[in-house]
Amino acid sequence: MMLKQCISQMTIWLLVISCAAFADDETRLYSGAIEVPTLGPLQMTLGVSDTDEGTFLFMTVPTQNAVNIPLAATYNKDTQLVAELPQAGLVFTVKENDDQTELVGQMDQGGMTFPIAFARGNKVPELVRNQMPEGPFPYTSTEISALHPDGHTLAGTLTIPKGEGPFACAVMISGSGMQDRDESLMGHKPFLVIADYLTREGIAVLRFDDRGVGGSVVEDIEALQNATSADFATDVAVMIDAARWQPNIDPFRVGVIGHSEGGIIGPLVALEDEKLAFVVMLAGPGVPGYALMPVQQAMLMQASGADQALVDNVVNASMNIYEMYRDGASEIDLRAQMMELIDLQLQSQNLTVSIDEFDEITDVGIAQFETPWFQWFLFHDPAPVLAQMTCPVLAMNGTLDTQVSSLQNLPVIEEAITNTGGEVTIMEFEGLNHLFQKATTGAVSEYSQIETTFEPVALEAMGDWLAEVTDYD
Repeated sequence: MMLKQCISQMTIWLLVISCAAFADDETRLYSGAIEVPTLGPLQMTLGVSDTDEGTFLFMTVPTQNAVNIPLAATYNKDTQLVAELPQAGLVFTVKENDDQTELVGQMDQGGMTFPIAFARGNKVPELVRNQMPEGPFPYTSTEISALHPDGHTLAGTLTIPKGEGPFACAVMISGSGMQDRDESLMGHKPFLVIADYLTREGIAVLRFDDRGVGGSVVEDIEALQNATSADFATDVAVMIDAARWQPNIDPFRVGVIGHSEGGIIGPLVALEDEKLAFVVMLAGPGVPGYALMPVQQAMLMQASGADQALVDNVVNASMNIYEMYRDGASEIDLRAQMMELIDLQLQSQNLTVSIDEFDEITDVGIAQFETPWFQWFLFHDPAPVLAQMTCPVLAMNGTLDTQVSSLQNLPVIEEAITNTGGEVTIMEFEGLNHLFQKATTGAVSEYSQIETTFEPVALEAMGDWLAEVTDYD
């Protein structure tokens, strides 16, 4: 998915959990939207069901690809239903009105409270996605699995064109966060759309679940929590090897396509693999995280209509805290700076919280900053890695990308590669956002509202470039 969001961008991370209960025709469904800062309205349906096993709350969030997630619920002294999803830090406290036409209450997550006022209705809102592939397909799909040297399994789908091979192959690398093989987010499946298009154009595609997601099983949870982009690069290397051994795949024409953080990982893989045929960076950073994130915060706030003076204050506070981590500041000083940053972010969203909630948000912010992933991302400089590229590189971005600024990153990528004699093609697309959708402002809140998953003009440009660099005839 995308680069990890700053703490103010609250989102719901849902994990599929097993439970004996299922929503049925007797479930009372209530639908509505929760206003989430920066992300905008989050469409949600909550179902209430009284079963022999107890009362359950069923949660459906279309843009999070969550359908009927069952939450065991209990009634409190005020006859409100209380249900939790501990894996996501979610707590629902809701109550049906007497005639069961409304469900009101609140959702709590990460120290923030979001009001709920949902209306009864048995239809779950459907998302319109006009690029979802439909059969019959002029290619074959094969399930692929491989064992990582560290012991975890990686699983994915390889799509191969019909006809005479061997074919070139692109291995997909997702953005940050735990992503499935389709890079599913906001109701979109970008990697599925890309794989369908490229395979129809004669290029095989291997897309795989991130470690710990779907078929990519990890038993060492601590190792998973401590993993960095450098660790994820080893997963990609394993899947590249798996692709090279597949029938009808040309082992000398295998490369990678990385989105967002995947655009950092791709060059890391190429650095260790001299046989890699190409690297595609889709909205990939060319600067360290400490340089990228202040610009990201500024652009996201501006896209949301924030006052420029407040934007400047947030950016300055962010830069201060990055410098403090770099210089090894004390825990007391770091916490004070984090509190200043969070206070400014809350102001930017016109939010007020209690002292306890503020402390909880501060704790979450500090914990995020101190994860191995974030520390690595903050101080890793992609430019020296890019300077060592020996295969062709395509760097694509949109002018309305508010997460990885094309203005900030594309020139750095181009300079890093060309200064050492490397081969790079730069493509900047007017009006496209971080997901390569035609956008209005580039705000994250637009992602789920746009029906197109990946603009055809960008797909075609990438496909044409790949056809050219993999044509060895």
